[in-house]
Amino acid sequence: MCIVARNEEVLREVRDELEKNRPNEEQRMFYVSADATLESQLRPSLEEFVDEYGCDMLVNCVGGAVPRPIQDYTLSDFEEAMKRNYLSTIIPIMTVLPHFMDNGGHIVNISSMAGYMGLIGLAPYSSAKFAIVGLSEALRHELKPFGIHVSVVYPPDTDTPGLKEEEETKFEELKQLTAKAKLEQPEDVAQAIIDGIRRKRFSIHVGSSSWINWVKRHLPWLYFWTIDGDLKKSRKKLGKNIDY
Repeated sequence: MCIVARNEEVLREVRDELEKNRPNEEQRMFYVSADATLESQLRPSLEEFVDEYGCDMLVNCVGGAVPRPIQDYTLSDFEEAMKRNYLSTIIPIMTVLPHFMDNGGHIVNISSMAGYMGLIGLAPYSSAKFAIVGLSEALRHELKPFGIHVSVVYPPDTDTPGLKEEEETKFEELKQLTAKAKLEQPEDVAQAIIDGIRRKRFSIHVGSSSWINWVKRHLPWLYFWTIDGDLKKSRKKLGKNIDY
């Protein structure tokens, strides 16, 4: 197993924890300290690992949101969101792809509920997470003949350090909308992902994501009526009466 992240100190701690709990003595734990948005930094180390030890599964769990009203974003914010949430998924995929095409494998891309529902304050983030879904569908179609499975995961808000950072820039309308949703715990999300991978599911939903996605696909008028109504109520509470 090899884990990739930027902070080498944290990577070392996680590696040591995994070493203590490995299921058998033959399993080995490695880490690569790199920024997944920088191909020149990530690719050489990842290629070296794959060449020496092989790889049968790639899990892309990277990204984050910086919520703001749409008028406060700049073009560079959208570019940064795509780099952070989308290119950071493509670079590892393209790195391991030659090995997978020869030997098969499983690509797991972590999107978000924001990957199928666009909400106020999340335009750059949601755009990038939608892109991951499109990428995953294209990969599923093209790589299936090579024995490569693809999964895309739609987790809701999860109690992580990344969400705490996101909360720092959330404005009131978005806070009120997201406060209604259950906050998932990392262990529960991880277990749902593991179960989905074992079943080789393409779409892996967590918690409320499954039924909300169903409503949007089959009853879009109800979905939009609900989220528009929730936003209207939150704006009314804040004294921002905007006609719809």
